[in-house]
Amino acid sequence: MAWSDILGQERVIELLKTHLQDERVAHAYLFAGPDGVGKRRLAFEMAKALNCTGAGNRPCDACTVCRQIARGTHPDVHSVVAGGASDQIKIDMIRHVIGRVALRPYSAAFQVAILEGAERLTEEAANSLLKVLEEPSAHTRFILTTAQFSACLPTIVSRCQLIRCRPLPADVVKQILITQKGCDEPTATAIASLSGGSASEALALADRWSTYDQWVSLLGSDAPPAWFERPLPESREGVAQLLDGMMRWLRDLAVTATSETAYIAHAGHAVALRRQVRGMDLDRCLDTVFELVALRDSLEQFVSPRLVAAVAREKWLNLIGK
Repeated sequence: MAWSDILGQERVIELLKTHLQDERVAHAYLFAGPDGVGKRRLAFEMAKALNCTGAGNRPCDACTVCRQIARGTHPDVHSVVAGGASDQIKIDMIRHVIGRVALRPYSAAFQVAILEGAERLTEEAANSLLKVLEEPSAHTRFILTTAQFSACLPTIVSRCQLIRCRPLPADVVKQILITQKGCDEPTATAIASLSGGSASEALALADRWSTYDQWVSLLGSDAPPAWFERPLPESREGVAQLLDGMMRWLRDLAVTATSETAYIAHAGHAVALRRQVRGMDLDRCLDTVFELVALRDSLEQFVSPRLVAAVAREKWLNLIGK
């Protein structure tokens, strides 16, 4: 992987290159942006650039350090990811990485700690990390990433150089789908418009495109029996996908109501959207979005997926007045 392999973040890459060239690299960075826009790849590329031993542009991707970091085997680069049933970064994980970076680098210029999902830090873990960020050592660099900037502890944010990573342009996502998934152009265009600028979301959606397209046809239907003829998903993943599809459709209904049809994500279903939005109470539409968000959150609280799917179906049928 090289800087050039990270698509859609050219502004961020140029900024980081400038920091490296001017030797004013911050002791801690926070890459904030949606999932699937390249934050993790930027973090590891920065770790390589900080420690690259090659001549010329950094990273060279050819020296031993670059190759080890790319393989995830370098002893001076440490990755921390939320885990466990609570999906959090706990204090023992932070204490472990703090103990590692407190040592002199083994074979690199800097010890680099990469924390993925800074919003997942427990309060204890965040406070422990804060102490290190307040008194950073000369040979240590921290790189944090987050998809939920507002959920990060303000004191952590204030001690990092904030780098905002924007959603990927639709044409970039489209090219990724064509190249990596072999999608035809119309399908790639449709998926890219629904991805929210996230490559990972687009690739996942491409894998289940046939199923998703069937659900969308059902969302655009005004025939309640169709909802009871089709089995509801039973897995957490399947129910989450249904809820996400419902929320995307409601977003398009709101856009359709403003006549800004150029911004409709489900462009191929514009006729169904225009038909359905007639006479719909947009306040109820907004209320339903919040209810679906709550249902989506409940999936992470060990609520029965089948029950969540059934409740979502009832809310949907009530919304369209059937």
